[in-house]
Amino acid sequence: MPTDNEPAGITVLLMRAYQRLLQALARVLPFPQPRKLIGAGALRLLPPQMQGRRWRRPLLVTNQQLLQLQLPQPLLAELDRIGRPFRVFDQVPDNPTLASVEAGLQAYRAGRCDSLVAVGGGSVIDCAKAIGARAANPWLSCRAMEGLFRVVLPPPPLACVPTTAGTGSEASIAAVLTDSERQRKLAIADLKLLPAITVIDPELMLGLPPAITAAGGLDALTHAVEAYIGRSGSLFSNRRALEAISAIARWLPRAYAHGDDLEARLQMALAAHAAGEAFTRTNVGYAHALAHALGCFYTIPHGLANALVLPSVLRFSLPACEPKLAALAHAAGLATDQTSDHDLALGFIRWVEALNQQLGVPPFIASLRSVDIPRISADALQEAHPSYPVPRLMRRSDCEALLTQLLPDSATAKFPFPSMDATPKII
Repeated sequence: MPTDNEPAGITVLLMRAYQRLLQALARVLPFPQPRKLIGAGALRLLPPQMQGRRWRRPLLVTNQQLLQLQLPQPLLAELDRIGRPFRVFDQVPDNPTLASVEAGLQAYRAGRCDSLVAVGGGSVIDCAKAIGARAANPWLSCRAMEGLFRVVLPPPPLACVPTTAGTGSEASIAAVLTDSERQRKLAIADLKLLPAITVIDPELMLGLPPAITAAGGLDALTHAVEAYIGRSGSLFSNRRALEAISAIARWLPRAYAHGDDLEARLQMALAAHAAGEAFTRTNVGYAHALAHALGCFYTIPHGLANALVLPSVLRFSLPACEPKLAALAHAAGLATDQTSDHDLALGFIRWVEALNQQLGVPPFIASLRSVDIPRISADALQEAHPSYPVPRLMRRSDCEALLTQLLPDSATAKFPFPSMDATPKII
């Protein structure tokens, strides 16, 4: 449990030893590689793949908004054409809950389904993963499967069709759910949750509202940053994280400003996927722990919550990861030959702040109340410790001070955005 004092002595050693064990495990685990269908119109290639794999009765997991927009319609029409029966479950909320998983499980059973297709953002994909885990392990609740490698029997086959570029859930081994009764997030993580097929089709993302584009892109940015600056990186995860940062720096402002730009949509989807491949091998950090806690308290969308806290988390982490932040500055195109690691690291944090500003993210958390800060801090640190391989360990008092700086009446004065004239160039 987190305390007001920094974990000391044997506690720190045990935490770091546990993180090193997870790092070593991640390097030898056989991460399955899904079949990837990539490019404009790739969704149309999915039914033949399902037919070839003998998925006879899929459950389509989505939400009502996507059904109203008819994004899954080409898939459903093709399934009708080839005579493949299916059932639709569209009751996935913005943050999937344990109750929504149970409702999806009932739909799966009622339809006598043998496979799942998730069409939507990270919430839909995470819900579909959990439905599959429950279908294969009916004696285990989601709470019983919380944590690492507690999904006993393999779920039915899953195809993931992301409709936003951000969560990277189609590339991760985790399903993050909201436990509404206990007002907390829980994560089920197991190699068995990786999909058999991933479809990256930028046509499904055309015309996304700018706010959703921003939240998704900044979520992917946070995945890549935390995967890279953490202490569990590998050659593969570092390479994918740097590739994601480079692509996000170039393409996110363009996708935000021009929602119908097919190339920008494709490149952002690929960047989010790369970031997902990186963080699923390394785990995340304090930005995610805080974002989950804030999401439970104030129902802030996850990507936005990450964006709100990331600059402050990076400022706190800076003393322990300066060279890594400098490398991220290089990846984002901010470097010059004469700049020191310290200046580059600070420049990268300013760039993140400037990107937030450009995409309409405020420098404070409008709903944050000082009375909630102790509980939010406790929940965030309980999530992060011991498994998140953060570069610098945070005390309870550090976490509370960080959140206090993000109160509406104090954040702007303490952490002003740089003027646009001083903003590093986004290329």
